[in-house]
Amino acid sequence: MPTYYENISTILGRRMQKTITYTVHVKNVPYGEIDPCFAQEYSDELDDQWKLLCCNYMYLVAWNRDVNQPKLTTGWAEIREHLDFQFHYHLIGLEYYGDSIFHLVLNPTRDPSTYGLPSFHSLSAKPKDSLSFEVAIPNDPNSTIQLILNQELAEYITSYHDSLLLEGPVAEPMLSPIIKFVDQDQVTSYEVDSWATFCRENCFSYGDIVKFTFFDIENSNRVDVDWVSH
Repeated sequence: MPTYYENISTILGRRMQKTITYTVHVKNVPYGEIDPCFAQEYSDELDDQWKLLCCNYMYLVAWNRDVNQPKLTTGWAEIREHLDFQFHYHLIGLEYYGDSIFHLVLNPTRDPSTYGLPSFHSLSAKPKDSLSFEVAIPNDPNSTIQLILNQELAEYITSYHDSLLLEGPVAEPMLSPIIKFVDQDQVTSYEVDSWATFCRENCFSYGDIVKFTFFDIENSNRVDVDWVSH
C-alpha cells in the first residue's frame, strides 16, 4: 500500500531533478518497461526498490536490476488500481531526483514516439518492422463467424506468434489463438479463433473492410484492427 504524506516536498527537500525518463503502464501487464539507457547510466545508485512519488503518496516499486531489459516489477500493478488509470496504455514520466526517488508525471509533454510509446518499449511502433493488410468481410450475415488467413501471410505471422492480441476500436484487447487445420486433402488453413466474438464486441459487420496493423511483429503479437470502411 502507498504511504500518504501531507507534504510530499518534505521527501524531495532541496533535491534537484537529474533527468527524466519514461515508462508505459499497460493494463494487465504486471511490469513497466524502463529505458535501458537510463538503467545503464544510473544502475550503481539505484536501490532494489524505487520510491515513486505522486499526489501526496509514495509507492515502493521493485525493479529487476537488469540493465539491458530493465523492468519495474513488484508493486507496479497496484499503481493502476490506486490511481484509477482508465486507458489501456498510460504514458508516465519519471523525474529522477537521485537516491532512487522519482516523481511521477501522469501526462508528460514530450516528443512522442510513433503511436505514443517510447522507442525502447517492446510495444512501440517500428516502421521497418510494421505489417498491415486489409480484410473485406463478405456481404453475408454469417461472414463474421470465422476468419481464415491467407496461407502465406499466416505462415509468416505464425513464424513469430501462435496467438494475436487483437485491439479493436471499441472493446478491450482480446487474445486470440491462431488455429492451424490440415484437411483430408492435406490443405493447410489458419483460423483466427476468437474472430466472431471480437467482431461482435467491436461492432464489425458483414460488408465492412477492416485493416490489420502489426507495429512490431518480430517482438509483439499486438495487432490493431480498425475500419477502413463500413
